[in-house]
Amino acid sequence: MFDRRDFLKLSAIGLSSMALPIELFGNDNSNEYKAIVVIYQAGGNDGLNMFVPSSNDERTGYPNYARIRDAIKVQNNALSLPIDSNGKLNLSSGNPYSSNNSLSQGYTKGFYKHRGLDVATNALMPELAHLVDRGKVAIVANCGNLIEPATKEEFLNQSKMLPPFLYAHNHQRKLAMNGLASKLDFSGVAGRIYDNWSDINGGDIYGLNIAINRTEHIFYGDQTSPLIISQNGPTAYTRLKRDMYDNYLSLSKNDKYKRYYNKSRQHSFEMQDTLVEDWKNNAPTWSSTNAYGGKLFSAPKNDQLEQKNPTLADTSMLKQLEAVAKLAYIGKSRGLKRQIFFVEDGGYDTHNNQTNQHAKKLRGLSLGLGDFYKALEDMGMQNNVTTLTISDFGRSTGNNGDGTDHAWGGNYFVMGGAVKGGLYGTLPDLTLGSDDDLTKKGRLIPTTSMSQYYNTVFKWFGIDDNMMDTILPELKNFAQTDLGFMV
Repeated sequence: MFDRRDFLKLSAIGLSSMALPIELFGNDNSNEYKAIVVIYQAGGNDGLNMFVPSSNDERTGYPNYARIRDAIKVQNNALSLPIDSNGKLNLSSGNPYSSNNSLSQGYTKGFYKHRGLDVATNALMPELAHLVDRGKVAIVANCGNLIEPATKEEFLNQSKMLPPFLYAHNHQRKLAMNGLASKLDFSGVAGRIYDNWSDINGGDIYGLNIAINRTEHIFYGDQTSPLIISQNGPTAYTRLKRDMYDNYLSLSKNDKYKRYYNKSRQHSFEMQDTLVEDWKNNAPTWSSTNAYGGKLFSAPKNDQLEQKNPTLADTSMLKQLEAVAKLAYIGKSRGLKRQIFFVEDGGYDTHNNQTNQHAKKLRGLSLGLGDFYKALEDMGMQNNVTTLTISDFGRSTGNNGDGTDHAWGGNYFVMGGAVKGGLYGTLPDLTLGSDDDLTKKGRLIPTTSMSQYYNTVFKWFGIDDNMMDTILPELKNFAQTDLGFMV
């Protein structure tokens, strides 16, 4: 039955793409397609166990990390990536994190060291580690919601402001998506980009911002909202529903409200037809295989994991990133200039059972990223698409037995062919109660702000300084605005 909810869904689809035209401050006149993919690690990712301090420094390195982490620490065991004669990662002949371990044992088994870097990648992320080695990933240390540079003493004596409701999931998530650490009541950073770039794609039906499965605050501007598409692709509405909808709106053609919605309805159906047609007939195919020798975006089988009592990783990122790869290809084929995609990867709130829960998340994320980058290379789009992670916050350096608690600064990363690989930012003193710890629980004060992090990617995206003042109003608080990890 076609009810009010169907009516609202169709109307929302139409309205979401009807951005109001306003002055285009930062339009990059280049015809080159560029896309940003935002991966939201929901719940607060433990970046210290994703990128493990690996130097011998007594404050910022592995010795201090191991003392503080205790039962959940990653072992000081340097693993070797199985690289074949073509320089490709090959996990079909044996997984370095396995050796008949469970997934949770693999999580703490060791890490992949990187030449010239003082952090190493967790054993469960060989695909990501290989991309780090290839210079396709920039690791950004101790990043978080930060209004302006400040010392621990300045925060404690309240001469400098903390972000509101620090350590609270909902508030810190919103601030991270605001790109503004001081104000909760503010539009999302990608929404503001769309507000200022409403005609960047010439009014194309896809618009600028696309969320997979669901959206978040990051995409909501003052005048625009995103298109939301299922990871399985758009679904066509049946002819019967359309006929019923037409009959409903034709009952009162003299009603201005009904005429407005009739126009929106027509736009919605046209959009739906276009989406379904593109997804069905214009999506790409890929010739490459994944690190296990299977099709891209397919999960490895239990016997391929070579684990004792194997527990498959959380593979939700495979389907979401497959959808993004298809949509980016379609967008470039349609002649679009800019797109921003959002995918959510939930389950990072690891207060307990971290060696199992976080293990599943890291393994699944690495699987998805490895296949996604291979798909981009197949399409010749690896230099056109930049992927970055965000999260609510980092987690405490100290552990609570078998997990970690809400904290502040954490490790993030950016991936793409236009990325200059390496380690960026400042590694903190991990000592509990140090000048880098706001409390005695290992809640690290960020040394890099989300404004600096976003700005570095947005400059590559084509946003100029005038427009950036609107997009990232706190950026002016920092002497270094570009972290330098983009070409």
